[in-house]
Amino acid sequence: MVVEEAVWTWERSLPLKYVLVSEEWDGELIVWARCAEVDGLFVESAPRRERVTLVGCAPTGRLLKAAVRARHLCGEPVDLGALGLIVDFPVPGADPDGDPYDAYNDDHWELLSPVLVDCGPSSIDTSLFDLVIEGEVDGPVWRRGEPADAKWRLFNGAGGGRLGECRRVEGLYGKRPFPASPPMRLIGCEPGERLLRRLVNPRGDGDPVTLLAVDRTGRVMRHQEHMPLQVVASRPSALGGALVDLWLAKGPAVRPVPTVRPVWDAWFEGPPTEPGAWSAFASEGRAEWATFTAARQDAGRALPGPVRHLDGRHVTDVPGLMCAIGEAVAGPGGHYPQCWLTLRGCPCGGDLPPAPFTLVWHDAEVAQRALAAVSVDTAGEVPYVDDVLQLLARVGTSVELR
Repeated sequence: MVVEEAVWTWERSLPLKYVLVSEEWDGELIVWARCAEVDGLFVESAPRRERVTLVGCAPTGRLLKAAVRARHLCGEPVDLGALGLIVDFPVPGADPDGDPYDAYNDDHWELLSPVLVDCGPSSIDTSLFDLVIEGEVDGPVWRRGEPADAKWRLFNGAGGGRLGECRRVEGLYGKRPFPASPPMRLIGCEPGERLLRRLVNPRGDGDPVTLLAVDRTGRVMRHQEHMPLQVVASRPSALGGALVDLWLAKGPAVRPVPTVRPVWDAWFEGPPTEPGAWSAFASEGRAEWATFTAARQDAGRALPGPVRHLDGRHVTDVPGLMCAIGEAVAGPGGHYPQCWLTLRGCPCGGDLPPAPFTLVWHDAEVAQRALAAVSVDTAGEVPYVDDVLQLLARVGTSVELR
């Protein structure tokens, strides 16, 4: 759905903040409604942490270091940063002369915010480990019986480098319900023709729509994922002007948390024009700011000239570094389109910039101090800032630390 270049307007004194759209099979964009406000968009995420055990594990790199540290700390949880799992099993009829694992059907999982809570000699082989990990599991929920020769491969997060293997994983399969999708209310809503027909002749299942958030200029600043437009009640809106308020049975399954709402409010006023506006927010808000910059159609257009200046005074966390680099390369609200998964071992090697440039990093010692203990590389040895500097050098960007 290509809507970023559209400029949405309505002839009312109220600001337009949200648009509900869908796309037909031929690409035609259908406008279901324009709205002044949405109640229930910002929702605290429910914890979905689970416990899994990697049985017969031969960890490498940062995972091995975490296992050794966990044994030394005697039960104190150890942060793993990110962890991805892939299970492979052969398909009957694989080429006997080739690698049978080339014919594997694989399933993928990611453990979000994982911590290692227990580590000891494996129950199946004392030369290996059994690792007990808690985290939010993102991946298939169906139950499947793996053959004895199935391979479980461990990765440094989705798209990252290898962190070893294990014989099996306990606690991964089973019922894992999707997060509840609380109801949502559209306030000051101007229904389109199709929505008016649905209000007159409601259907049981909701039509899939996408919620677009627009700024004061009418340009799209964020997409929310598809949601069912299932109206359970409608009333004339207190905002008047023949507008209505609509109560929906469900909203988007994934929604921003209330703490990042000030970032949305700032971007509603339009793309930032002053540098450093992101620095006023805590780490969670800075991560949301970086998501806004990545969503902009023109956010990755580099500034002219061979030299960029990075203001490092407020780079005290990873999201802040992403915001500062994007701003240095493409101006306030800008985004540097780089594959940062390369820092975790992604084989792409990094993306070359459209034109070589020199990055002058002012007050670089702020980030070096604040991120000294952060390391995301597969080996778990390189400090985060050093890893970023190596990546920039590899893609042809000269960096001057000041």
